[in-house]
Amino acid sequence: MATSAQLRREIAAGRWDEALGALYGAQQLQRQRARYCAALEQFELYFGPGRQVQVYSAPGRAELGGNHTDHQHGYGLAAAVTLDLVAVAARNEDGYVRVKSRGFNKLDVIDLTVSGPQAGESTHSASLIRGIAEGFRAAGKTVGGFDAYTASDVLRGSGLSSSAAFEMGMAAVWNGEYGCGLAPAQLAKICQYAENTYFGKPSGLLDQLTSAVGGVIFADFADPQAPVIEKIHADGLLPPGMFLCVTDTRGSHSELTGEFAAIRQEMEQVAAALGRQVLGQVKEADFWAALPRLRQRCGDRAVLRAIHYFEENARALAQRDALRAKRFAAFAQLVLESGRASFALCQNVYCSTDVRHQGLSVALALSQSILQGSGGAWRMQGGGFAGTIQAYVPQERLARYRSEIERVFGPGSCYVLCLREHGAVRVI
Repeated sequence: MATSAQLRREIAAGRWDEALGALYGAQQLQRQRARYCAALEQFELYFGPGRQVQVYSAPGRAELGGNHTDHQHGYGLAAAVTLDLVAVAARNEDGYVRVKSRGFNKLDVIDLTVSGPQAGESTHSASLIRGIAEGFRAAGKTVGGFDAYTASDVLRGSGLSSSAAFEMGMAAVWNGEYGCGLAPAQLAKICQYAENTYFGKPSGLLDQLTSAVGGVIFADFADPQAPVIEKIHADGLLPPGMFLCVTDTRGSHSELTGEFAAIRQEMEQVAAALGRQVLGQVKEADFWAALPRLRQRCGDRAVLRAIHYFEENARALAQRDALRAKRFAAFAQLVLESGRASFALCQNVYCSTDVRHQGLSVALALSQSILQGSGGAWRMQGGGFAGTIQAYVPQERLARYRSEIERVFGPGSCYVLCLREHGAVRVI
């Protein structure tokens, strides 16, 4: 362990290039050196020089398949990406956690002697930190205070799960600074607990699990307390000359928690009408047999979202099989089917209460116009309603695709993603 000033000198001199290159690739070394040095400087600004620090990284993720299936105990398919949160952290002895995040004016200060959700904290980062601490204690681990500065390049509200990257960054700090020794899947469940119980968002586990494990992962959530995880190496996803792009339509998720929650609630209403808690416990044949009764009891949108679950869950399994067999054309066709289902069944491409704003719909239509017949594919990703779409773009159409997308959604709105093999880790 070294002081922040020592680490800045070592990073600038290239001593940590191997570690940085493993996470981001050799082409990103100069940018990441500057980024890490800037984060260390900011730590010193807020928490003082001369501190012994360590640096942690937690990646964002791109959902590849299984849209709104994980919280129903179904399948999920996702990949960690090189856009990540970096946290510079140092232990302290006063029992407080202090976190300053780039881009946010407020310094989060959490007294670890105060337990339970606190009034006014829900939907704020302080609630996540407090919930993660409680999760460690529930796992029988003793955690203390730390001071941290975080810098994230995971787009907020974009469907790349900046929240999971933040949560996993905080969990990695506690796991590393206090030697807790928890496995990635255990950390993911703690972070999901914090998001569900303290932050107030009823998310599934896939986001946190992907950030924790890294690579491309296929997960079976039939038993959400012990999900079965298969890691598929990230370099097997894209054939030569194919690029994974995400477009940030510049629509925020910040006011959409209720829209997300309604998807899960409606799916579970259908399950409850069939005597089960979640759709993963329902036989699809029983659902179709009960369709007239379910329409009357739960409403048509809930029924359509249940149909989406059964179809999307089967697609996620087929996508995994296509990736295993390196059959990208079959995988791409399933991506297109998933995108269409978001419109017709899950109905999470835009808000029915705000039909004037449909950035995701426009981005998908533009992607179709440019990529149709090319062997590429396009779909919405993440919770929906706002944020990002993804597209698989052949090299010969990449320049045109980015140019047209950025003409409509603004400079820098289209990102070519690189996948990342490593999950949340201590880098330095």
